[in-house]
Amino acid sequence: MEIRFEELFGKRINLIKLNSNYINDIHEYSTIPIFYKYLEYDCFKNIDETKLFFNKICSRSNEIDCHYWMIYYAEKDKVIGTIGLHDINWRKGSAELTYGLSPNFWGVGFFSESLNLVVKWFFNLKNTNRLFIKTAASNMGSINSVSKYGFKKEGVLREFYLDNKTNEKWDATIFSLLKSDLIK
Repeated sequence: MEIRFEELFGKRINLIKLNSNYINDIHEYSTIPIFYKYLEYDCFKNIDETKLFFNKICSRSNEIDCHYWMIYYAEKDKVIGTIGLHDINWRKGSAELTYGLSPNFWGVGFFSESLNLVVKWFFNLKNTNRLFIKTAASNMGSINSVSKYGFKKEGVLREFYLDNKTNEKWDATIFSLLKSDLIK
């Protein structure tokens, strides 16, 4: 199957191709400790760790089963996060959606706008059916955002995450959205 991953344009943000010119923007929010509250690893200590992460998502992106976009806030000429689809199964029409947004831009609708762009793009493709999201069971900000959009809770993945900082395990909640949910 041939898929053309496109840049997506919203009202305040654009989802653009990965671009190393914005590595300093990624590094800026990747050093904010609160960004990692619900992640298994600690904040980046230096630009080399940020570059390593960036190179990792670049190497995975644009494959038939994975694509990442940068969340670009045009008014500020700044990348404020990433959003992507991975483990895309084109036969089943299913993909996992992952995201990270700078804490400096939480709570003002940038995630919702990004989510809307990706969901509409994905479900406008032929033979797509299901998107799913996993998040820490205690991440109420993320849970509220995806629930408000229409994602339905499917269940809990017990002790799914392992915190590299504390060796503590915690649960994940999985949510899904079907193409038919949008029609309703």
